[in-house]
Amino acid sequence: MNWRRGLLLAGIHLAVAAPMILLMEVRDERAMADAEEGIMERAVEAAIQPPEAPRLVIPAPSPAPPETQASPENPEAEQTVSFIPCGMWVHYPPQVVVVQGADLPAYLLSEWNEICPPAWSLAGRLGKTSQWPPTSTSMATQRRIDAGFALMIAMQWFLLGAFPLVRNPSWRRWWGEPGTFITVCAVPACLLALIPGVDVLARLFALPATLAWFWWCGLPVWMLICGAWRTVVRKQTATA
Repeated sequence: MNWRRGLLLAGIHLAVAAPMILLMEVRDERAMADAEEGIMERAVEAAIQPPEAPRLVIPAPSPAPPETQASPENPEAEQTVSFIPCGMWVHYPPQVVVVQGADLPAYLLSEWNEICPPAWSLAGRLGKTSQWPPTSTSMATQRRIDAGFALMIAMQWFLLGAFPLVRNPSWRRWWGEPGTFITVCAVPACLLALIPGVDVLARLFALPATLAWFWWCGLPVWMLICGAWRTVVRKQTATA
């Protein structure tokens, strides 16, 4: 067990993820403040308007209420359509893409910054909703999700760093160990994501990190298949 390497990787990835998490909190707080400011402006405008002079209004006959469902007699009747944001294609900012690429397992388990997280995820367990702009209640929930997500990142990288798949990798072939490769990709991605105007370039470094996670998850399966194949060949050789 290489606990020093685990602590080092956990610290690096926490340092990478913390600015991204804080930037998303600042974005949500700014949206909440803008929404509250708009409500206050509309309330002030309504309060300073002079009262209208009374006038005689003759009520007109009310029209028939429109149908909400189509019928054979009126096939072009109005239909009520419900808007569900969960099925929409979401364009993630570069900061979220960096966290996705660098901490994919923790991201999938927490569903951090997702619009409609599933019930089994950390965000779903804590009661996150798809309300936008956020309110003070939803912001308090989001802070708890952020804290849990940061804890999952630290635990994930401590375990992966303490038990590396490749023992004592050479510096000439550092890319052969997935943990080192993902870390090397995450650091410049974080630096680029913090610079306005060039933050889009952070996606270029996050993509190899995401692919490395799929390679890392597939490597144990490949090792298991190779081990099972060698066992079958050894038994056939022994019986021949």
